[in-house]
Amino acid sequence: FSHAMYAPGRLRYPLKRVGPRGAGQWQRISWEQALHEVADKLVEVLVAHGNEPVIFMEGTAYGGSSGLGSHLLVTALDLPVFNIAVDTADEHAGAAITWGKTLVCDSADNWFYADMLLIWGSNPAYTHIANFHYIAEARYHGTRIVAISPDYNASAPFADQWVPVNIGSDAALALSMCHTIVEKGLHNVAFVREQTDLPLLIRLDNRKFLTQKDVQRGGRDNVFYVFDERTRKVSEAPFRTLDLGGLVPALDGEYEVNTLEGRVRVAPAFRLLREHLRAYSPEASSRITGVSPKVVEALAVEVASARGVVNVTSGVWGKYYHGDLIERAQILIFALCG
Repeated sequence: FSHAMYAPGRLRYPLKRVGPRGAGQWQRISWEQALHEVADKLVEVLVAHGNEPVIFMEGTAYGGSSGLGSHLLVTALDLPVFNIAVDTADEHAGAAITWGKTLVCDSADNWFYADMLLIWGSNPAYTHIANFHYIAEARYHGTRIVAISPDYNASAPFADQWVPVNIGSDAALALSMCHTIVEKGLHNVAFVREQTDLPLLIRLDNRKFLTQKDVQRGGRDNVFYVFDERTRKVSEAPFRTLDLGGLVPALDGEYEVNTLEGRVRVAPAFRLLREHLRAYSPEASSRITGVSPKVVEALAVEVASARGVVNVTSGVWGKYYHGDLIERAQILIFALCG
């Protein structure tokens, strides 16, 4: 991209097509004419059709003051905005699907205080050059560093352990770590109950969340339910807060609920997750990832036992087909461990 910015064929002033589409026939026009024509067309479409047919694409050179100006415009007009990943084929698609936003990281200087630091999905010696010293310096007070990558890249020599994983098999590795964490009972139960959707009840007939709409006429589709171990009853999950109050949501078991369609069996999402993870034992995943079962198990126990773990990642997963699932599987490790 840095070469493209200075290439001889780069766009340096407004051009207007004067020939048939695809013929490559353009005429240079003034900035004033270009801005007026775009503004006139924008007003014409907004008046005739509303704002939905006008879509804003951020492009690859987006950010800074230029980003602020264009965002003021699209916010004022309430235009749909494409994710930047549409153009660049990266960003954190898995995070966006899970949390609704792509950036959920802390400041890089916090890496220095981690008990354990994973380099999984990046090569920070090349891509985090300004921040890489925090990784190297963290080792001075005992931070354990593990590099997980198919190649012995420039960051791997700085790690205490390198885990070579087959290309594109990182989701299987992450789910295998989740399997070990759950089967050994190393998950953070209090965190899982309060901060994740794993206690929410799933209908076993259609594998969808049980919602207020299922049990009440005119009910909402974003009010969910848990089974309260204290009262031994199905109860509404808190809607406006994560605070559980006196609720103690069950993470296992199977229950029956009266719905508008009749009696339905339900179970916490955590129980279904446990069943799904059984296919990803360290032995089974090893055939996919090429990583020894003992390495997977030891790594999972280390991550679950550490007080603070940071994963230095990047937008690389967005460049893989189903890379969003790799990222979501990694996120699940952190969610289970709190």
